Amino acid sequence: METIGDNLFQVKKERSFVSCLVKGNSYGFKHLGFLLRYIWPSLILASLLPIPFICFYAGQIDAILRKWVELGYLPNVTLRTLKDDILRCSVRNLINLLLFFLYVLILSAIIILPFFLGYSFWWGALFMTIVAVIVIPGFSAVSMQISYSENPISKSIAEGLNMGYKNFGQVFGYELLLFLMVFPVYIIACIPNFIVAGVCTQAFMGYQMGDVIDLPLLFPLLAYLSFVIFMAIMLVTYLVVCFSRCLMWGSLVNEVPTEAEANS
Repeated sequence: METIGDNLFQVKKERSFVSCLVKGNSYGFKHLGFLLRYIWPSLILASLLPIPFICFYAGQIDAILRKWVELGYLPNVTLRTLKDDILRCSVRNLINLLLFFLYVLILSAIIILPFFLGYSFWWGALFMTIVAVIVIPGFSAVSMQISYSENPISKSIAEGLNMGYKNFGQVFGYELLLFLMVFPVYIIACIPNFIVAGVCTQAFMGYQMGDVIDLPLLFPLLAYLSFVIFMAIMLVTYLVVCFSRCLMWGSLVNEVPTEAEANS
């Protein structure tokens, strides 16, 4: 584990979005063992029961990332030493989650709206794509600002929107490249769920044709286990990705670096 005597890492520094992705993901993966020792309780809880523990999981990640921004290295912390920070970050992540649901709701309404107006599905898909491209940079920067800044929520939203649209191309390029990087991981994580869904589909089709459903008694447990595996892989991936996300935020903000950052 790093100490203050090791090379310090300056987070608040202008970088390209490619550099943020490469350096951030490399740093997170390098320290994954230490991070899992710190975060394993909330990782297990969030995998078994995402709601409400996923906010606590994200809050725990943001709490240590804030220390990374402040100190320039990852300190050897515990749940007890960061208790107040984790609770505060968890509440702010609940706001982020609500904003994400609002974003998804808007996109869903846009893709459904053409049906009520007599247009085809493709018009809805086109409008949804246009709106998604326009909204993603602003939403991404707002989410980062809420996660890593100390400003009130209302001020974080205003500053995030300003940062996102002021650096539209950089933020959109970061989100697009990040999606291309993590999408294959999510597909692999979904394989157990695809198998379960296929079995359920075949059983339902057989039932419709008069067959008796003869799924094993433990099948619901296996289905739940496949979901837990999917969540665990997603959450560990999110843990690593958050370091590049933090670097992207550090590249967007225009603040005087801390003493530790200035000396790095």
